Amino acid sequence: MTAETNMRCDRCKFWSDKEVEIGWEAEMIGFRECRAVRERWAIQDGANDGVKFYPGDDDAGEAAWIKKRNDALRASRAYVQDGSEYRAELVTGPDFFCALFQSS
Repeated sequence: MTAETNMRCDRCKFWSDKEVEIGWEAEMIGFRECRAVRERWAIQDGANDGVKFYPGDDDAGEAAWIKKRNDALRASRAYVQDGSEYRAELVTGPDFFCALFQSS
């Protein structure tokens, strides 16, 4: 079995269950939500948990705050984002594969 066929979404623990509500179009064609790729805001906010810095406080502090948030995005290797930043999903077909694959 090649990497491409072995690391498919339908064999990954991060591919959601059918019961997850992602919209009738996706469900109808057999797509599901990928839970390995997180929203940009959640990654960045998580990187700053407990940090009591507000942009504009001081230049060095702001630069460190921005660097920490950007490093967290790079470490995630992928993220999703929508225009409102309320909710975004990476929805995949069963034959999609990615670098975040982990056998289920």
